[in-house]
Amino acid sequence: MIIGIGRSPLADFVKKRGIADKQLYPYPAFFDNKISLLRGRTGYILYLKKLLLKRQEIKIAVWPDYVKLGAAAKVIDLSLLSRIMFIVPIHSLSDIIIGKELEDYGFSIFYGYASDAMYRNYNLTEFLNITKGKRWYLGISTKHELTEALRNNFNGMDITGYIFGQHMDRKNPELLKKKLQELLQLVSKPQGRQTSLYDFLLKESGKLGSLPSTQKLNSPVDKNNIYHNAAIIQKGSEESREIKLGSLTR
Repeated sequence: MIIGIGRSPLADFVKKRGIADKQLYPYPAFFDNKISLLRGRTGYILYLKKLLLKRQEIKIAVWPDYVKLGAAAKVIDLSLLSRIMFIVPIHSLSDIIIGKELEDYGFSIFYGYASDAMYRNYNLTEFLNITKGKRWYLGISTKHELTEALRNNFNGMDITGYIFGQHMDRKNPELLKKKLQELLQLVSKPQGRQTSLYDFLLKESGKLGSLPSTQKLNSPVDKNNIYHNAAIIQKGSEESREIKLGSLTR
């Protein structure tokens, strides 16, 4: 699985510390300039121009929301972006047509699933059923979202620093580096992923309060329950996909 990190202190930390991994794409290798996109209906114009300027550094970029191929082609020469892989945000299932347009043009794409339900009008099951191709989980910041991405075999995801605990944890460079390396090891395992996932979560169990303050646990951590669920999920049955982590919520 590919991990992208947008422009942030976490991306700066990765580059400063020289943390290199073929699965890891810190900004600008992963490009998502939300400031440009939020500048009204024409924000995508500035965004595309920035893409063009940084195209030699960018490997993966978020395609501007709602913008069809024809509209983008009026702004820049899209052939100059041919080596960039694009994530097409799917706000409505009708946005899938944008991804198909990009594929037909020759771009390599991911269909992007928004972690925040505010930005989509469908659920995860509908997304998985209708998208045929590579999938990207956009904006992972909680253990719950990480679990969903791994359990459903997403091809890529972008993360925020919140996934590594509270502010004080993230201010500790050695601890932050260790947690990042553990995450890289976790997503690199094609087999036994579920067991590894629960080991990763269990290491954080004493710090599951290290989720952002808005994320609350339904009940105290039950280690036996975590391992029980892990054993069930490891069987790989379709039924196991529906099992909920009793100790985690959004």
